[in-house]
Amino acid sequence: MAVAAPDENVFRAHLASGSFLLGASSGRWRLVAVNWPYAVFGVRAADGVEYGLRFECCGYPRTPPTARPWDIARDAPLANNQWPKGRSRIPLAFNPGWKNGSCLYLPCDRQSIEGHANWYGEHPSLIWDPSVGIVHYLRIVHDLLNSGDYLGHAA
Repeated sequence: MAVAAPDENVFRAHLASGSFLLGASSGRWRLVAVNWPYAVFGVRAADGVEYGLRFECCGYPRTPPTARPWDIARDAPLANNQWPKGRSRIPLAFNPGWKNGSCLYLPCDRQSIEGHANWYGEHPSLIWDPSVGIVHYLRIVHDLLNSGDYLGHAA
């Protein structure tokens, strides 16, 4: 039996935390699979649609994860026409043109924070918080998908 790396141990401890379990039990999100350093989650939107996110978590929690929209059924990147639609904030965060769809355009994302030093002052509540961990990122996505900005997805 292989011994888990320290970053995976911290990640799994965050999955056992009350804040993660509360979000899961209330239907906000669910863990689909962990194949370290990757983890797939489903996040529920206001209309009941579940959006998959595949996180890459190397160096967790010290290093922020990065997440891309994921087709849970196909175990592959989500087709661009299935990404959530919105009025203003959602098209910014869920932008398949940003880094070829490899991540969400959010201050808590490892790839997106690069080159955005201004976000630390402009969006402090959205910056990755290693003490909260994966729940922080999931909350941000859930809040977006359950905001008045969310318009569903185009089929």
